[in-house]
Amino acid sequence: MEFSKTENILSSIVDILKHIDDVQNDVVELSERSVLGFNNFLEENSIQPNEKILEVFQYNDIITQQLSAVSDAIAMIEKNIDIYLHAVKHDQNALGDSIDKLSGKLMQSLKKAKEKQQAFSGNALRTEHTESIEFF
Repeated sequence: MEFSKTENILSSIVDILKHIDDVQNDVVELSERSVLGFNNFLEENSIQPNEKILEVFQYNDIITQQLSAVSDAIAMIEKNIDIYLHAVKHDQNALGDSIDKLSGKLMQSLKKAKEKQQAFSGNALRTEHTESIEFF
């Protein structure tokens, strides 16, 4: 595959990832507004949150952490693609070796994102567990 085609494909991937990241940032902002609104309602009406309500707030925190981890993965992928494109632009002979290195780095980014997903989600997504969510 010639460099210009590779560059176009990878640039398209970066643009798609940037769009996904923008949408995620909007979701985080809306989620935070929602929680703040709900919290204000509780305070204004002098309602003490019970365990279920606290669990809902914890879910929101988990959602925010998950989206943040995805944003970190997107940033790492974008960085690796930029490094790859810069390196190959200056050395056309490195195209094959560099794509293998890029692939390895992208897989490392994926592995790290999956580890963060696992660490952040705790028991929230496993309904078969009877353990409660750990509150910070």
